[in-house]
Amino acid sequence: MEHAGFQHEALIYEGGDDYLAGTIPFLRQGLEAGEPTLVAVGPAQTELLEGELRGDSALIRFLPMQEVGRNPGTIIPLWREFVDENRGRPVRGIGEPVWAARSPQALEECHRHEGLLNVAFTGGGAFSLLCPYDAETLPGDVIERVGASHRHLRREGGVGVSRAFDSTVDYFGGELPPPAEAPEVLPFGLEQLGEVRRRVASAGKRAGLHPRGVADLVTATSELAANSVMHGGGSGILRLWWEDGRLLAEVEDRGRIEEPLVGRLRPDIEQEGGRGLWLANQLCDLVQIRSDQRGTVVRLHLLVAEQEPAFV
Repeated sequence: MEHAGFQHEALIYEGGDDYLAGTIPFLRQGLEAGEPTLVAVGPAQTELLEGELRGDSALIRFLPMQEVGRNPGTIIPLWREFVDENRGRPVRGIGEPVWAARSPQALEECHRHEGLLNVAFTGGGAFSLLCPYDAETLPGDVIERVGASHRHLRREGGVGVSRAFDSTVDYFGGELPPPAEAPEVLPFGLEQLGEVRRRVASAGKRAGLHPRGVADLVTATSELAANSVMHGGGSGILRLWWEDGRLLAEVEDRGRIEEPLVGRLRPDIEQEGGRGLWLANQLCDLVQIRSDQRGTVVRLHLLVAEQEPAFV
């Protein structure tokens, strides 16, 4: 396929041989063309690729997706930095942000992330991105949704246009599931911003978060609360609760978010707004945003356990 802007393909594979059959020709094509290439996948996939490429693997930059893409909201900035570093040159990459051990909430945000890639890079320079999906380990409903965010699908040695591709998705649409338990609730305005910070810090300490994690959650939540006061109608509601080894902090207000890439584009120094969600993505393990005419809800997840389940 000739370069023509952003090429976003999915590879649906079953087993190591199928994985290599779909990825190695893609990588060798880039190597032959002298294209800078970045691969962000799991450890087993990295081992497969490096073993097959042998000495040529040194010409490709490899990153551990379970670290750089732990929060799906940080993946677009990673690709943006890579594209910008090589401005004016065709580039290519393999990114595998979806793995079976991801939580259901993270899988949902990965699906939205894959669609947002088309918003972030369509209309820009030549960038070929291949996104593998393991059909042996991923739930069937996850595989069924792949075609909605990728224009082309590779499977069983063939490449075809996705009939399900949808470029009109509302990336902030839908509702978040209710808290698993009754949350601590604090309505707030300007005068209660200090109390927001105190409540979050107290919840983090009670949950057993590392002091750095407590500080990160306080920073992210207080930034969002300040945004609610400044841009969300002057007030908001804070909710805090514990669920599945995570401490969750949710901020709701009457504002509406229109920019689909908010929190995924590094804000300029002079820019007003956008900093709170950028910081939240940098500091938290998962950020979920839902916004419509009724208002906006931002839910922050911070793992209390030592680490997310391994990439498998």
